[in-house]
Amino acid sequence: MLININSKDYWDQRFSNGDWIKKGGPEQTKNFAFAQLKYLNLPKIFDGTILDFGCGLGDAILVFHNKFPNARLIGFDFSEGAINYCRRNYTNIAEFICGDFTVVPYTDVIITSNVIEHIPDYINVVRHLKSCCRDLYIIVPYNEILTQNSEHFHSFTKNSFIGVLPYTYKVFIAKGWSQFGFSLFYNIYFKNIFRALLGKKLQKRNKQIIFHFQ
Repeated sequence: MLININSKDYWDQRFSNGDWIKKGGPEQTKNFAFAQLKYLNLPKIFDGTILDFGCGLGDAILVFHNKFPNARLIGFDFSEGAINYCRRNYTNIAEFICGDFTVVPYTDVIITSNVIEHIPDYINVVRHLKSCCRDLYIIVPYNEILTQNSEHFHSFTKNSFIGVLPYTYKVFIAKGWSQFGFSLFYNIYFKNIFRALLGKKLQKRNKQIIFHFQ
């Protein structure tokens, strides 16, 4: 049976059957979270509440717990498979809630990393999340070239949230999305020499953009 991409059933299946883990989802999530820490305007002694919207299997929760040990952490996802996994493994450091965006509780900080690009009506979701916190951080791919079979509905630029002003933003490079080390040298720099000789479009490193709403 075909399952609609990005539906609840789709993500329940990916999280429950091991596909997300097999394809490196947890490692990517951790890499994203580590890269984002420097752009969160939060002190290490922060003791408020941080909600991870679209927490998946909870891998970013581990990163936030180590960085902000005094904070109360909440993982939120619409996938029952993901939340059940989190409750089995991380209830000692966080609370986990399953539901859609309309039942997000009010918190001090909401962080949603690489989630909004999966949502067709993302502006209404962002407006609602903004009303549920003092600080909202949204991290998405920057200037992504979408493909026909992509899970992503939207490509984001610095102006993608003009309808939800005010905000600040920062473009950055993160492991898990961009290439590093030998892969960077070979697949980007080295191959670009031949792309240029053949008149093909040069490839650039993938980037992320973080938006901060207050």
